Amino acid sequence: MRVLIVDDEEKITNVLASYFEENGDHTWVAHTGESAIHFIDQIPFDLLILDLMLPDMAGEDICQYVKLNYDIPVIMLTAKISIDDKVKGFKMGADDYVVKPFHPKEILIRAERLLPDSQKKQMIRLGQLQLYRDERKGLINHRSIQFTPHEFSLLLLLAENPKKVFSRDDIITKIFGLDSDINLRIVDQHIKNIRKKIGGDYIQTVFGLGYKINEKVNG
Repeated sequence: MRVLIVDDEEKITNVLASYFEENGDHTWVAHTGESAIHFIDQIPFDLLILDLMLPDMAGEDICQYVKLNYDIPVIMLTAKISIDDKVKGFKMGADDYVVKPFHPKEILIRAERLLPDSQKKQMIRLGQLQLYRDERKGLINHRSIQFTPHEFSLLLLLAENPKKVFSRDDIITKIFGLDSDINLRIVDQHIKNIRKKIGGDYIQTVFGLGYKINEKVNG
């Protein structure tokens, strides 16, 4: 997810950027309305986090500009708590409204809820790992990972069913086909290769049963 964080307080932008980056997202920071609009016109953002009180222009005006020209969800940040202020923000097109002070985790949760369903379905996030179904590509810590077709299919199978343990037979049937004459150890080799590329914490070996996603990677 590409996120633009706009606030004149560097402490707020730094903390939010840190949380989103740790979540595997890409962030940009602006401290004025002018620089925010410059970024917005140049980069296809997935989310805008926008403070209402900026030194050079009102946050509501930036929100209105965004909604007139782009399809970007906007989370408003403000110290204003009156219902009239909230109503004004929503009328300008804000998708959500958060009153300061707030915890960064609250912003993360609200951001996830605003993602279009199509994007949620297209991308799976496991800790720092992001898998894109349609493009069949993976990113970890913003770094592209080159998977073979079978490696990606195997990892995607596990990621789509994070609580399920898959036996080697299950994996061969689903990845290679029901009638495939594949040695069971091929699965182990694919798992080994995947672990080398993304780290050993993501896939858990369940002795005597098979493999599953380590649920702790989302903790």
